[in-house]
Amino acid sequence: MSTVRINISNLSEGVHERALEANPEEIGLDDRFSRIVQLTATLEKTSRQLFLRVAFSTVGRFTCDRCLDEYQTGVVGSYQLVYVTDERASAGLEHEEVHLISPEANYIDLAEDVRQFVLLALPQKLLCREECAGLCPVCGVNHNHASCSCTVEEIDPRWEALRKFKAN
Repeated sequence: MSTVRINISNLSEGVHERALEANPEEIGLDDRFSRIVQLTATLEKTSRQLFLRVAFSTVGRFTCDRCLDEYQTGVVGSYQLVYVTDERASAGLEHEEVHLISPEANYIDLAEDVRQFVLLALPQKLLCREECAGLCPVCGVNHNHASCSCTVEEIDPRWEALRKFKAN
């Protein structure tokens, strides 16, 4: 049973706020995440649907893609979903934003959605800092901690167009 679920049985119409938290492993996050995942959920109930807005925050330990140093950083984000009990009520809404639930459902379990949105909140390129100098391509020294006397060979001029493309 998940700790990040909202009881919707006998919930009155209107706006309801919930503060929830879970251990990363409870919602399926890997061992890069070691701190509690904190959630603020706003649930708006109408006669036809439940509109859910969730903001989340946690901390993760990652390996920098440029210099291979380990670093810790916060991961924050938000998402919104609509829960309906009848497919016809979802007309005009984006398919990804709509979840169909049973009219007899007593709870909305947020665990899987939170897991997915936390992972989607990670940048494609994990950097310890924006100005990370990376590793020397010749000797492998981390330019954030030391410098080296290596010289990088000149590139064959036929490849120059690709170097310019990479710089952009």
